[in-house]
Amino acid sequence: MNFLDKLERKLGRFAIPNLMMYLIFGQVIVFFTAIFNARLIYNFYFSWEAILAGEIWRLVTFIFIPNSFSPLWFMLAAFIYYSIGSQLERVWGTFHFNFYYFISVVSTVIVCILFRINGSIVTYINLSLFLSYATLVPEATFYLYFIIPVKAKYMVYLYFGLMGYTILTASHPFSIFCLILASLMGYIIFFGIPFLRGQRMRVKRTGSYESALRHQQQQQRQNSANHQKKQPQTIKVAFHKCSTCGKTELDDPDLEFRYCSTCGKEYCLDHLKDHTH
Repeated sequence: MNFLDKLERKLGRFAIPNLMMYLIFGQVIVFFTAIFNARLIYNFYFSWEAILAGEIWRLVTFIFIPNSFSPLWFMLAAFIYYSIGSQLERVWGTFHFNFYYFISVVSTVIVCILFRINGSIVTYINLSLFLSYATLVPEATFYLYFIIPVKAKYMVYLYFGLMGYTILTASHPFSIFCLILASLMGYIIFFGIPFLRGQRMRVKRTGSYESALRHQQQQQRQNSANHQKKQPQTIKVAFHKCSTCGKTELDDPDLEFRYCSTCGKEYCLDHLKDHTH
């Protein structure tokens, strides 16, 4: 990630702090615009033909399209995206998070131009935030609908399963595959390339990240304790016991025992000869 550090020294002053707050604020504006006039929403969607015709604002406004226009789902998605995005910004730093998000946006725009893809395309970029957070803190717990606890690492499987289903059921699978891959450009740079090089993703040790790590470690300790409790305890049974001293092979594995045919009892070698009948 050295090139990002160098880039930050040159362009860091242009980074937007609290980026997710502005993105969510833009979604709120678009959401209420749709309530008053649903037809205006189509002026925000990405359309390369419309951009060539002079509607250049579409290069930016498509990132403010909400995932859902249902009030409940919109508020839920906005809360989750803001929470995860803010956490990632605190972990990586403002510039790195800006780079992650906008490199995915630029890559997505390029793919949309090449394959003539129009419409709401920001969903894939937003979903990649889930993937990044789950990769950073896999043992963290999400509460789906604020009720159902789900480990973050399982969200990774859910993400790839959902994307796989989207590709397989699409009318143009290859173009959708390229679109999803473009939305993961930030993830590839931050996680994929370091992984292939045998490196770990470097983060800024902020309080939020340390808190997440402590939560993850606590979850791991709790899971380990629960696993040990569930394991059946092994009960060892002695097959030999000295009738004089009471020792068994469990007390000393090297201890030898003999059976006395006269008294019908078993003794260790120390008491075999001097015992009384």
